[in-house]
Amino acid sequence: MKNYTLILIINLLVSSSLYSQIQPLTGNELPGAIATDTDTYTPETLWNYNSDAAPVLSEYGFTSLMVQKFMVGPENFKLEAYLMNTPEAAYGMYSTSILKCSAQDSITAWDCMAQGKYQSAYGRFYIVITNESGSASLPYSYTIMQKFMLLNPQTPLKLPAVFYAPAFDGNCNQIDFISGMLGMQNSLLGWESLIVGVRFNMFAVILPDPRGEIYFAQISFPTQADLYNFLTRARLMQNGVPAQAYNDYGFLFREFVQVDLSDPLTIYFLQSTQPIAISEVTEE
Repeated sequence: MKNYTLILIINLLVSSSLYSQIQPLTGNELPGAIATDTDTYTPETLWNYNSDAAPVLSEYGFTSLMVQKFMVGPENFKLEAYLMNTPEAAYGMYSTSILKCSAQDSITAWDCMAQGKYQSAYGRFYIVITNESGSASLPYSYTIMQKFMLLNPQTPLKLPAVFYAPAFDGNCNQIDFISGMLGMQNSLLGWESLIVGVRFNMFAVILPDPRGEIYFAQISFPTQADLYNFLTRARLMQNGVPAQAYNDYGFLFREFVQVDLSDPLTIYFLQSTQPIAISEVTEE
């Protein structure tokens, strides 16, 4: 009996700790809804819930997950609120998970509705709201998200300043945040060979251009060794010294520059089929 009581106390403390970070909906906030289930998961138990996504969530940095289910008339909705270590991590999960969106940036600065599934990067939260009945009920998904936001206020993520340059107008919704191999594999960049054994954080986008697509990224490295490893793989090192550009005149051009002389471990990196200067994209 004592052991059972101890286990119960531990479970209540864990649950209370998770709820202190993620404030659940009671169902009373939602018109016509009945809350049918609420579960929480830690980094250790996440594998029991979503073994497919657990590796990439762990790569980005995952703290806890709250899953709530609601019945609204004949329809069933599921809210998954993944609390990530940083807003960048939440945005990374969101940006590499969405595909074609029928509606975007409707409730938050970063959200996507596609085929009845709503996804959002909201501060440190990566949110997924699914209509499990299969119908595309946009308004109610938005209602659930709005009520969740009221209970869990967050500071919106701002992209690095370079991505507000005119060249990125109309493409900001296509920017990915990547910090490891799994995130890279979920993107369309195809830079897996450049990041093997490299530690980094990267905001990247593919820009359409009449001369061919432009792959552009702002990348930060924790050490010079990681930076030089990346530059070596990108063919931007010559005799142990960084070279600003590589051009094989056979459909591959790469260039890098330091973002700021005070931060030598953060760079702009560009890849294209034709020589295109980074300064043309950043207008700096």
